[in-house]
Amino acid sequence: TKSTKDIAKSNMAARRMKLLSMLQQSARIQTGRQNNSVRLFASVTQGGGEYVSPFQEIFNTIEEGKTFLGSEEFRIPETKFLKCGVPENVLRFKTTTYGRLLEEPYVRPNEHRITLQVPVSYIPLNDIEQIALREIVGTRLNEETGLLQLSSAQFGSRIENKRHVVSMLDRIVDSTKSLASKVQAEIGSMETANA
Repeated sequence: TKSTKDIAKSNMAARRMKLLSMLQQSARIQTGRQNNSVRLFASVTQGGGEYVSPFQEIFNTIEEGKTFLGSEEFRIPETKFLKCGVPENVLRFKTTTYGRLLEEPYVRPNEHRITLQVPVSYIPLNDIEQIALREIVGTRLNEETGLLQLSSAQFGSRIENKRHVVSMLDRIVDSTKSLASKVQAEIGSMETANA
C-alpha cells in the first residue's frame, strides 16, 4: 500500500503535469528560437518548438540582478530644484481634457489651462517670508491643506502655460524674499532709531 506522502506526491505531480499541459495548449509556439534554460514563467516546451515570452529580456534582467540602466545597484535619482528652491517632484499639475470631439469648436474652454499645486512646506521660507507669501498670494493658498494653487491660461498651449505657471511660482518666491528683506531692514532701522 502507498503511504499518504506518496499519494500526496503523485497528486502534486499530476497537478503539475495538468498545469503544464494547460500552459502548453494556451501558449503560442515559435519555432527556430531555442533557449537552454526552461523556466516555467518564461518559456514552455512543446513538441519540437519552444514558446519564448515577449518579456524574456525583462526576466533575464531580473534574474541577473541588473537595473534597466545597466548598473547592478539601485540609485535614487537626483532631485531637481526650481530656481526658487522648490523640488520638482512635489509639483502637481492639473488640466482639463474633453477627449476627441468631432463637432465645432474643436477646442473647449479651459482646455489649455494648467493648474499648479505645491505644498507650502516645501517652499524654503523663514517665518517673515511665510507671512509675506500669505499676503502676496491671498486666497490661492488653502490654509487647511497647505497647498498653494496657481493657474495659467494665458497661452494656447499647455506646455507654454506650464512654463508660465512655474515662472509665476519662481517670481512669487523671489518677490516674497525681497519684500521680507525690506520689512526686516525697516524693522532693524526702527529699532536702532528707538534705541
